[in-house]
Parts: sequence; structure tokens; C-alpha cells
Amino acid sequence: MNICEHLTVPAQIFPEREALIFDGNHYTYAAIEGLSSHAACYLQDLGVQPGDRVAIALPNTPAFVVWYYAVLRVGAIAVSVSTRLTPQEIRFIVEDCTAVALVVVDSTSPDLQSQMPTCMQHLVPVSEAGDKISDDLLKVSDSGSHDIYPTEPDDPAVILYTSGTTGFPKGATLSHQNVRATVHAFNNLCGLNKEDRILCSVPLFHCYGQNALLNSGFHAAATIVLQQRFDLNESKNLIAVERVNKLFGVPTMFQLLEETCSPDDLKSINYCFSAATTLPQIVAERWQQKFKMPIYEGYGLTETAPFASYNHRLNFVPGSIGAPVDLVEMKVVHTETGETCAPGELGEIVVRGPNVMLGYWNRPDDTAIAIRDGWFHSGDIGRIDEQGYFYIVDRVKDMISIAGLKVFPAEVERTIHEHAAIADVAVVGIADAILGEKVVAFIVLAKDFQRDSNSTEAEIIEQLSEFCQQNLASYKMPKQFLLIDELPRNPSGKVLKRILRDRADSMIAEQQQEIQVKTDKADSASTAATKPEGSTQATRSVWVTEILQSHPANRLREITSMLQQEVQQMLQMDELQNADERFIEAGLDSLLIVDLQERLKQRLGQAADLPATLVFDYPSIAELAAFLLTILEGIQANDHSDCQIPVISGARERTADLPHEADHSVNLSIRDSNETTELQAEIEGLSEKEALEQLIRELKN
Repeated sequence: MNICEHLTVPAQIFPEREALIFDGNHYTYAAIEGLSSHAACYLQDLGVQPGDRVAIALPNTPAFVVWYYAVLRVGAIAVSVSTRLTPQEIRFIVEDCTAVALVVVDSTSPDLQSQMPTCMQHLVPVSEAGDKISDDLLKVSDSGSHDIYPTEPDDPAVILYTSGTTGFPKGATLSHQNVRATVHAFNNLCGLNKEDRILCSVPLFHCYGQNALLNSGFHAAATIVLQQRFDLNESKNLIAVERVNKLFGVPTMFQLLEETCSPDDLKSINYCFSAATTLPQIVAERWQQKFKMPIYEGYGLTETAPFASYNHRLNFVPGSIGAPVDLVEMKVVHTETGETCAPGELGEIVVRGPNVMLGYWNRPDDTAIAIRDGWFHSGDIGRIDEQGYFYIVDRVKDMISIAGLKVFPAEVERTIHEHAAIADVAVVGIADAILGEKVVAFIVLAKDFQRDSNSTEAEIIEQLSEFCQQNLASYKMPKQFLLIDELPRNPSGKVLKRILRDRADSMIAEQQQEIQVKTDKADSASTAATKPEGSTQATRSVWVTEILQSHPANRLREITSMLQQEVQQMLQMDELQNADERFIEAGLDSLLIVDLQERLKQRLGQAADLPATLVFDYPSIAELAAFLLTILEGIQANDHSDCQIPVISGARERTADLPHEADHSVNLSIRDSNETTELQAEIEGLSEKEALEQLIRELKN
């Protein structure tokens, strides 16, 4: 039993069937299998042996598929590495599992080579298609074997790292049987077959994308339409052009599609599935009402490969995570006694079955805590009803879930502790309407630093933010740093994070209010001389004032320059980004896009509300700069009237109104009461509050 057969078997039976569609290119099963076979021979030539660990740090490209199955083919263990990680984080994983090789995107190899541990003997830089190594085409090896290594069911197949409560990631080790069990259950319950066309925009380095979509899809001989990352407009186009009929994603993805798609846009879709984090009930209800079909949900963890339960198609129960999948058992137990809970009683959800991992790589103590008497303890608090359906209520662990990406506070705390200014730190997750949660860090400054430093609070927070950017993946970054004199602790010294969570919202509000007061004071001097007496215009930010005081012919160039500098800083680039390059192509993932929108919101201040899908609607600096210019000129036109703050809603519907060149005549001014009434009616119809909530949620993605 070798899960490489998920590729090789359909390649034998359906060699000319489309296996993969990526960036307009179509790959047959025979083509992917051929490349993967050559890659396997290359690994053998390097000296890779069965049981060796080979790390794969590749994005969603054909290269991931080619090299993933190549590693498995030679009997080695595929170690999935998130492309969001910093070089230091990648080094930890490579060293922890003693990987002998690391497969990376060709362009990233110079930055990684010098930072890897001595156990890693080979850095393999590959092309996007997976057919080249350092610009040299893969060649058929005379010494390598094209045979598939005959692994046993309990042999390790893959290692997927999940953050640990100690602050260090742990390698959840899945056997060939673990993966095969998930694939069989998933295909049976979701009804996958060779006629299906599956959109995959979730990361393949994540257990969900790797097992539930890639392995399951190939096992069914289906066609996978692969996106490097979720892009709203590209996803809508791919669904239509490639006739996608199976839609798998995370809650944020479904929420954006529901808000922007018509039923006709998704007419090819006949099945939807959401996982990685809990789907908000309101999103499920709106989707059902609009598209006349449910979003099915499953439950599981990396340690369960990941499929453990499914909200069955034959008996769909809204709000539930369903019942155990084939050959899997689940129950709810008391967290202290371990006894089975009665229906309706809260306890910890535990799982047993062929899907449960072998253990954490080289961590027998952690494994013994997680798996007791064959039952994996999830750390999730839930209940079971009389029908045997399960419900998630809360979490035992402090893990933070950000749009399906898992963050353990201990890891973030360990990083922040390394900064010289910090004496103590506690990291918590607080509720976010779209992403589920966001990271907040409570920090206590070192006394020596307080005494010797002349830095302001804002400067200290900026220093910490820059430090974290260098040492943490973007999604792990705290969205707020809150200064506190002392962390609340119980008599045994444990930090009382419940108290911090309760205080977080009020402290954030106070912090933002202080910033606004300072901004208002700074703005008042620059606006008092020009603001008409009795005007009700919104308070401008310093940046808005500076742009509007500049010559009209220079404004677009200044806005473009600002955006280029923001992107350069966020991506830590040496050069400014080309204004015509798409943000996603430049390297901005969804979380960085969120950060960019937050920065723009701060620059505009109270001058205008921005649409939730801003960066999807205007996906390059040039397009976004032109849109911001229309907003600012609308603000200027409104200065001479008693107008409310302009609300920029439904931006995608106004795309045609934007100037194709630097046409400065376009503005958003309101000239008479009839237009004002019409605008107010539009705002009420589109729900300003929901639009703002969606913006905040997308910003945190």
C-alpha cells in the first residue's frame, strides 16, 4: 500500500484524462505521472532512501503534485512545509525531522541555502511546473528505478507540522493507511467520481488540501482546477470557464462568493463543502437561500488525517459537525474523569479509527498525552445529541483559528519574548466576525528598557511589529499590541487569559481613541484655516489633507507612490513594485491584503468607508490608485456642502465609471437632495454595517 498509487493507477486507466488545470495549462494524468516518475529517479540519484524525510516548501502549483508523489514513490516521507513560514521557521522543521532534502521554488533557493541545518544535504530548486531543476529539464535516469516502493500500511507517509502548546511545532505523522482511510471515506460520502471538476484554492501543504482534495480527487480520477491562492475574481472566472462542479473551501471564501456571485455565476456547482474552521450559521443560511443548496461540513484535525465526521447529505443538520465517517468512532468524555458524557452534556471530543495519526514525530511524551487507549483527544469541547450528531462548543486549548489557519499563542509568545524590550507577554485570540479570531498580544515592558528608553508607545509597538514580521509567518502576527503593567495570574502563577480576553476589546477601543485624539489635534491645525464655518465635513487624516493640498496633476502619482511604498514595506522588497503588477502576483497573500486594506483605512481616517472587496475589485496599484483618487476628489467636492461621510459601497458595480486614464474629472460628489436621497437608499439597501463588517473580516484574512 503506497498512496503514490492515487496518481499512478488513474494514469494507467485514464492516461489522457485531465488531472490538473493550472494557469490556463492542462495536464493529463499521464503527463503528471511521467514527470513525477522522473523526479523520483532524481531523488534516488541524490541518495534519498526509503524512510528518509524530504521537505516540500511549494505553493499550489503543478510542482507540488509532481514532487509530492515522487517522494512517496521512492518510499520516503513527504514533509509538508507552509510557504508562509520564515526561513527560521523552515529551518526548525527541517532540523526537527532531519530532512535530507528540501524542495523549493527556484526563486527562493538563494535565501534558504545558507540558513538550513547540516542534516539537509540537498536543496532542490524547481520550476512552477515541476519539470525543471535550476532551469535544467528533468531527465530520465539510468540508475534510478521507476518502480513504486512497496510500503506497509503502517509505514509513515507524510509529516504535517501543527503548532504545539510549548511554542514549537509538532510533526503529526500520518501513515499510508491513515491517508487511504480518509480518501475512501471522503470519496464515499462526498460522492467524488471521474467526471468531477474540483476547484482547489486551499493550500496543498495543509492536510485539508492535500488529503481531502488532492489525494481524494486523484483517487477518483477527477480533474483538479488549481489556484495558487484564493482570488475572488479569478475563482469566479475559473468556475465558469472550467465548468467546476465541486466547490471546496473555507468559510471566508464562501462568504465572499455569496456576497458577490449571482446564482447564474455558480450554475455549474452541484456540491459545496467547507472545512478548516467552523462555518458561521448566518453564512450557511444566506448561501442556502441564495443558491438553493447547502454547504456541507466535516470535522477533523491534522492528527485525524483530517476527516473524522461529516454532516451527512441524507440527514443534514444545520449547525452540527455531523456524525463519524466510515470506520471511525467518536465520543464526548469528561475532561477530568475520562468517562463518557451523556447526550447534551459538555465534554472533550475524542476520536478513534484508522485515520488517527501514528503520533508526533520524535515526541513520545506529546503522543502519549494526545492518544490514550487508542483515542485521540482533540482538545475541543463539544456535545452529542440523541441522534449521534456532534456539535463544537468551545476549545480546551488556547489555539487561535484564523480563517482555518491555526496559531498557538505559545509560539508567538516565545518569539516576542526574544525582544529586549519585553519582560512578559501573553497572547490570546479574540473574536473576529469574518475570520473567526485575531491575534492580540499583551506586553509588559522590561524595567531597564522603561528606564533607559526614550521611545514612545507607538515607536515600541512599531519595533515589535517589525521584529515579529522577521520571525513569524504573516497570519501569526498580532493585530494589536496592548501595553499592560502586569499580567493577571492565579496563585500558581498561570496567566489568566480569560481576564485578558475580557479586557481586550475595551483596551483596543481605548488605544484607538487615543490615536484618534492625537490625529484630530494634528489635523485641526491644518484644516481650521480651510474648513468653512459651520461645515459638517468628516475629520480628515493628515494624508488626505496633504493629497488634496497638492496640485491636481500630481495627485495620482503621489497616491501610486504611497501604495508602492506600503507594498514594498510589507513584502520587505528591495525595489518598488511595478504599478501594473497584480498584488497577488507580487506575493501579497490574503492576510497581507488585509493589512494593506487596514493601512488604507487608517490613511483615509473618517473621510470614507471602503468596500469589503476593495483589493479584489482593484487588484493592482494602478487600478487602486485611480479608485482612491476618485474618493479623494469626491471628498473635496463635498467640502462645500453639509454632506455625510461618503460611503463607497458596491465598488465592483462602479468599475466602469472609473477613468481609464488619469481623468481627474470623475468624482463622487452629491449635488442635490434628490441624489442624496438616492444614495441613502442605496446605502440602506446594501447594509452599510454588513459591508463594514465584511471589510474588517477580509482585512484579517
